Amino acid sequence: MIAGNRVLALFLIMSLLSDVSQGAQKEYNSIGNAQPKNKKKQRRLVASMDIYGGLTQFYGELNEQDMKSLIGVGAHLHLNRKVEIAFNYTSGKLGGQKRNFLNSYFINEYNSWECSARWSISQQFQKNLDDPVDFGIYGGLGLLIFSAEAYDLKTGAVVRFTNSNLSARNPLFLRWGPPKGPVGMKKTHEGILPVGMNIVYGGKARLKVGIDFRFYFIRTDKADATSGQRLVNPEEADSYSNTPNDKFSFIAVSVAYRFSKSPSKR
Repeated sequence: MIAGNRVLALFLIMSLLSDVSQGAQKEYNSIGNAQPKNKKKQRRLVASMDIYGGLTQFYGELNEQDMKSLIGVGAHLHLNRKVEIAFNYTSGKLGGQKRNFLNSYFINEYNSWECSARWSISQQFQKNLDDPVDFGIYGGLGLLIFSAEAYDLKTGAVVRFTNSNLSARNPLFLRWGPPKGPVGMKKTHEGILPVGMNIVYGGKARLKVGIDFRFYFIRTDKADATSGQRLVNPEEADSYSNTPNDKFSFIAVSVAYRFSKSPSKR
């Protein structure tokens, strides 16, 4: 199922990039064939695509680390040299454990869809706009689709899980937002806020490489199939965690390909 989602996501993103790239090329050609007296500088979108892979790190109740892998693909629309919009699909795993009190470890298999905006700090402030190194920061919104199970460290038996034939959105895991959703969810759907920074090397070349660090705020406390709040009354003070929502991050290496010429200097 996860492999099928990856193939579908890759097909959709490549179709989008193909359409955008063809449109940008037609616009470029039309500008080039215009008569000098009517020639006017026009904005055009520049499209690129990247693939990335790396390791995840989880922050929650089961926070003794067990880093897992991820792989992703992204489509980028460069509005100008400073700003771009990105659409990302990522598939990966989260993991962690805690011996004291909980005596368990967890595995979370997830997929995410994200939309973010990136601001190039390098292009904004440096004088040499042709520098091959580009540093930027970004933030956005997304959807995390996951299922998680927690296991006993000694026996390996399942002790907690997020999804079953009877599972549904539970207000005891949430600090905000009304619970909704049908019973029998095979995957949990939660909102995420991705923020991050990356360094891209390549300058004006079509093929570029980069390093990306991304941090996620998740709209739930059950990404590790473990809640730090007492389910009878989440507001009671004798909880073994005062952080109701889980978080995670990843660090990844990326390879990007630009389909058309670089945006103009503006």
